[in-house]
Amino acid sequence: MKDGVEIKPSKDVRIYAMGRKRFLQIMKCNTADSGMYTCDAGDAATSCTVEVYERELLVVQGLEDLDIQEDQNAVFVCEISVEDVPGEWYKNAERIQPTSTIKIRQEGTKHFLLMCNVRPEDSGEIKFVARNTESVAYLEVEELPVNIVKPLQDTTALEKSRVILDCTVSNPRCSIRWYKGSNVILPSERFEICSEGCYRKLILQQVALEDDGTYSVQVGDYTCSAKLTVEALSLVMVRELKDVEVSAPDQACFECEVSVPVLRSPVWSLNGEPLQPSSCIRLEKMGTVHRLTLRQTTPDMSGVVEFASGKAKSQAQLRVVGNP
Repeated sequence: MKDGVEIKPSKDVRIYAMGRKRFLQIMKCNTADSGMYTCDAGDAATSCTVEVYERELLVVQGLEDLDIQEDQNAVFVCEISVEDVPGEWYKNAERIQPTSTIKIRQEGTKHFLLMCNVRPEDSGEIKFVARNTESVAYLEVEELPVNIVKPLQDTTALEKSRVILDCTVSNPRCSIRWYKGSNVILPSERFEICSEGCYRKLILQQVALEDDGTYSVQVGDYTCSAKLTVEALSLVMVRELKDVEVSAPDQACFECEVSVPVLRSPVWSLNGEPLQPSSCIRLEKMGTVHRLTLRQTTPDMSGVVEFASGKAKSQAQLRVVGNP
């Protein structure tokens, strides 16, 4: 019995007899096992007092200060003199709890704290506490330098194609800004800005001729630039002009079609003389279709009508018949 309460065998308590001797064995005793123990054998009984003292707890290997760069792992080790003594970890006086990036474990007398992918804000005082014993160290996390590791490259693209301008920076968390000339580029239907770790890219959907120019990226105090050259699609005639015969003063209409839309206005001419829009001349552009309308024709307007847009050209005859 202990303090008048019967003791029963368990994994930590063994009771057995050898001849006339009786044994009570307590495995790994602690302070809670202190008290009065009695062996009662019916007509005979004997008692004794057991006092269990805690072993003195000492720090055998203390924590060491750690100075590392961000994104590295910080490992702290503290060894104490007694096994199986639980401990707690603190950062700046706040208790540290295990997470997906913080691991805490114990192996005998050694206690470990692992902090994965540390950041500058993780800097601070790290403390290990077990009973009335503690060890303190300081964690200093240096921010990764911000610069451009791989700059932009000059690119040539065909009109209406998809273009990617990319670079690599030194810090995955650094912010960057994209420019075309001196104008800031913001995300839109045509411009997509992406970040994947240290990889940065600007995606241009269906580039147009006006996208031709110098693009740059700014990271902290660093800037790099590259030239984007946009080449026009090959322009050919899809539908030629046809000869037209009208009676004066009826209007004459010429129509043709090219392979792709053009930004610049085409050149229409009559007998080698360029035509300009007026009350008598109407020039129209509808996607890839181009139309010339001559109002109030006269016999002296007969001749060659020509359409020209870059290398694409088409000719037809205009014959204006006078009134009898």
